[in-house]
Amino acid sequence: MTNMDEKQALEITIEEMDLGDAFCETSRKMGFKKLKDILFILPEELISKAGFTYTWLGELSAYLDKNGLLYLLQPLPGRNRV
Repeated sequence: MTNMDEKQALEITIEEMDLGDAFCETSRKMGFKKLKDILFILPEELISKAGFTYTWLGELSAYLDKNGLLYLLQPLPGRNRV
């Protein structure tokens, strides 16, 4: 599935992302059921979750990039911490 629209992408379940068992299991352990669950938290919260690894983040980033959605990792307006 490439270049899906943002609304459709946010509602996709982790299992539908087809990223493999390890990614799905880690996501479940961190409490994520849908892609929006990952994208709607602050980066500081994400990296402090038990089970987070940069390998997991790399898989997520590659998936988003492949689907034309990498921009979704950018901070949401009004949520930047400077």
